Amino acid sequence: MCGRFNVTSDPLNRLIVEITGRGFVVETRYNIAPTEQVPVLRKTREGEWDLKDMRWWLVPYWADAPANKYSMFNARSESLTKSRAFREPFRQRRCIVPASGYYEWRKENNAKIPYYITPESGSGFAFAGLWDRWKGEDEVIDSCTIVTAAATKSMLPIHDRMPVHLTTHEARAWMDVDADEKSLLALLAPTIRTPLAVTPVSTYVNNARNKDARCVEPLGESSILR
Repeated sequence: MCGRFNVTSDPLNRLIVEITGRGFVVETRYNIAPTEQVPVLRKTREGEWDLKDMRWWLVPYWADAPANKYSMFNARSESLTKSRAFREPFRQRRCIVPASGYYEWRKENNAKIPYYITPESGSGFAFAGLWDRWKGEDEVIDSCTIVTAAATKSMLPIHDRMPVHLTTHEARAWMDVDADEKSLLALLAPTIRTPLAVTPVSTYVNNARNKDARCVEPLGESSILR
C-alpha cells in the first residue's frame, strides 16, 4: 500500500532528469494524501516526456462521475490485466510517479507508529503508475494511481504491500509504448531494487493537513531493508 508520500525537489529533480533527459522541476510537498494533486511523468502522443500534476485517485474515463467509493489511489499489480478500471490504462496510459519517500504505519503497543521509507541513497523513487482522463460536461480530470505489489519478506513487518519502485532503466521500459504485456508484468515483480531506509517519525504526519518539514523529522535510528 502507498497511502501517503512526499516530494522534495532536491535531489528528486536529478532523478527525473536521469529518467527523461529533460530538466523538469517539481516543488517540495512534504505530506501528499489521496485526492491531492501530484506530479506525474508520462509520454505525449508524439513520444515526448511530459510532467503534469494529476489527481491522486484514479477516475476511469467511463465513470459516471468522480467518486471516492472505492480506493483507487493504489492499483494491485496482480489485477492490472483483469480490472475494468486498470486494464486499459495498463495497456495505453502508463506513467511514473516520482517520490522522495513514502509513509507507512505499523501497530506497536496499541498505537500506530508512522515510518518514513526512502532509498538509502536518498535519490528518490520512480513509482510505476497508471493514469486516465475523465471528461464531464464542464470539467476534465487527469488522475493517477500508484501500482503496488506484495511486500518482500523484509518489508512484511512494516506492511504487506509496497509501491513498485523502478530503476531508471526499468522506468523507461515501463513507458515503452511497444512493450508487451509479459515484459511489463515482469517489471512489477515484488522486489526491493535498492536498499531502503526505514525511519520512525512523529505522528505529526498523521494529519494530512500538516504540510511542513516536521513530517520527516526522525524520532530514532533508521533500519535498512534489502
